[in-house]
Amino acid sequence: MNTVNASTGFSPFQLHMGRSPRLIPPLLPSAPSVPPCSDSEAARALISRLQVDVMDAHDSLLTSQAFQANKKRCDDPPIRVGDMVMLATKRRRRAYMQNGDGRVVKTH
Repeated sequence: MNTVNASTGFSPFQLHMGRSPRLIPPLLPSAPSVPPCSDSEAARALISRLQVDVMDAHDSLLTSQAFQANKKRCDDPPIRVGDMVMLATKRRRRAYMQNGDGRVVKTH
């Protein structure tokens, strides 16, 4: 649960709890660097940090997916006016069927 995911840059523990787990207890007690605040302020800060971390992880996943998808893609072939091309009619067939006027789209 504390291993950082290469795609997101966060560990599942950090995205769930808002912090990284402590593996070894501190040797010296740390002095509070931030003045104490009320519980509601601390809760708002934790929720805000969690939301930012989840959004960052989501952005990282989308970037990783796009990178992986683009690795196998090649450049578009050059198409000029007058070239013969094949077009997909899947969406057109759906539009005709929803129209309800009894027309049929050729599939060949």
